[in-house]
Amino acid sequence: MKKTEIILKEGYNFISSIFFIFFFALIMTNDFWWQFFWFIALVFMVYFFSNPERIPEEVGDDVIISPADGEIIEITEIEEPYFTNREMIKISIRLSLLDNHIQRSPISGKLVKSQYIHGEFLTLSSEKASELNEQNRTLFENRNMSVVVNQIAGFITRRIVTFREEGDIQLAERYGMIMFGSQVDLYIPKETRIKVLVGEKVKGGESLIGIVVR
Repeated sequence: MKKTEIILKEGYNFISSIFFIFFFALIMTNDFWWQFFWFIALVFMVYFFSNPERIPEEVGDDVIISPADGEIIEITEIEEPYFTNREMIKISIRLSLLDNHIQRSPISGKLVKSQYIHGEFLTLSSEKASELNEQNRTLFENRNMSVVVNQIAGFITRRIVTFREEGDIQLAERYGMIMFGSQVDLYIPKETRIKVLVGEKVKGGESLIGIVVR
């Protein structure tokens, strides 16, 4: 994926389909509200697949930035079960349909590995959603820390997209996207000085989640 894309190519089919329906409504009907509905749908699709630039609030090898837009719904200590099996801090971020759905690297360093799970599509309010739904788990590392991000698909989501292969990655660099409503779980070291609270809105690639203290 090119950084200069204004609209993600993953959205072209959605946008073009809605555009043709809107165009058909304009020339074939005189129903204002029907035309207006498809116009709003077109604007929403363009907005949803927009690809904004983000500048991190802080930079450095000890800095952790939010990987996703959304609302923080949980901060807890738990054993990270996918890659490290260490006691870590888990921060869950719920994305609404109005949030940008691109995921960005929470640290500077390396994208070490990813693990895709083709699961179910339970509603995110279900206690089992974070265990059973489609998800993509990614391990990031640098000399100071290991961080895991788990992209979890929601009930109306049917696709998790990956932009990046393994290798060096910059802080806030785009690496993936979840289509439509979803959740992102971030696992960070216990030594992190947390800078966010439950209920707070964060922006991926921009909002400071915490700083690791050694």
